[in-house]
Amino acid sequence: MSDKPMIPATKRAKFGWALYDWASSPVPTLHATFVFAVYFTTSIAPENGTFLWSQMTSIAAFAIALVSVFAGRMADSKGLIKHCLTGSLLLGALAVMGLWYAKPDTSFVFYALGLSALSIFMMEISFVFYNALLVHLVPKSQMGRLSGIAWGTGYVGAVVALGIALAVFILPENAPFGLDKQSAEHVRATMVFAGAWAIIFSLPLFFFTPSPAPTPHKGAYLSQLKIALNEARAIPHMIRFLLARMAFNDGLVTLFALGGIFAAKVFGFTQTEILIFAISLNVSAGIGAIGGGWADDKLGSLRTIRLSLLGLMVFGTIAITAPSKEIFWIATILLGLFVGPSQSASRSYVARRAPQDSKASLFGLYMVSGKATSFIGPMIYGWLVFATGIERAGMAIVIILTLIGFLLLPKSDDIKAD
Repeated sequence: MSDKPMIPATKRAKFGWALYDWASSPVPTLHATFVFAVYFTTSIAPENGTFLWSQMTSIAAFAIALVSVFAGRMADSKGLIKHCLTGSLLLGALAVMGLWYAKPDTSFVFYALGLSALSIFMMEISFVFYNALLVHLVPKSQMGRLSGIAWGTGYVGAVVALGIALAVFILPENAPFGLDKQSAEHVRATMVFAGAWAIIFSLPLFFFTPSPAPTPHKGAYLSQLKIALNEARAIPHMIRFLLARMAFNDGLVTLFALGGIFAAKVFGFTQTEILIFAISLNVSAGIGAIGGGWADDKLGSLRTIRLSLLGLMVFGTIAITAPSKEIFWIATILLGLFVGPSQSASRSYVARRAPQDSKASLFGLYMVSGKATSFIGPMIYGWLVFATGIERAGMAIVIILTLIGFLLLPKSDDIKAD
């Protein structure tokens, strides 16, 4: 495979691409992990909110797995990668903005779950198209670096957005813009803020990043997955890698979906403490992502992923069993250093090996490996908490899935950046 991108990419194009992580990261951070998820389980559905939220997350993940490969191949064949990215981002952002109307009352349970599922689905599916653009921007020797910078930029964006949400909406005794704290309008307003942020900061990508030409594929709808699997089988170690990623990404999905709820339920974090905790975690994750991009280009993707998974297991175990809020806080901040590299290096591993004419379809399969079973982690978490009444029991599934992924990784390391 050539070490050159398929189409010329300017600095503005690369900047616009990397900024998409900055643009999109506040939506899942504020919505699915640290603000709305906690608000849902404590104010909309205080009785069984953890179980309902975990099952909604599972359903959304399963839906993503069903359509990822088809969406990727369709975008490849019709030259619609940027169009599909634009549409999915807009729908995901508008759905999360609609949560402004989800009042702290049990009558809004299904309204909140429905819009949350739609937002999660659309924001996740956008990354099929976003990831596929990477190969068009830089040669293989620079993919790890750009991917790592983008992940790091995403974490910085999440930190800035969290800081604004905390300073403007949560901390002031008198909420701005006449928002009524009694009906949680200051919390719900952060969803409008997150959606608007995503749309505004995605504009550089839409304006400056080039749209790849069509690369037609043969095959009907039901044959899309089989075709993508055959393409993956032709690449040494790819199937085994995707199976490994299926496991450890399930653990990360569970961690992201339920980490804020865990902190609130186990250690009694207030909404303010959760936002400060989220800022600290995202700072460490951003540092890890940027450092992981350098390690990816120097050490190779698999070595970077192995080191990351070891760190996740060690500090994840400490966090789950922590006897105090302080130990939990320190362990999770250290854990954050290893989240970004495992994700960024996985993306560059696929980008370096995928055939030039089927990047989006292989990234569709890549999304399947991240979503096909990702409903299992949140589902098991919810059922364990439902059965035992112990949040720590549910979070243990994160360590188990990470260990399985570690053991499934290919034994021989990849070429670094030939």
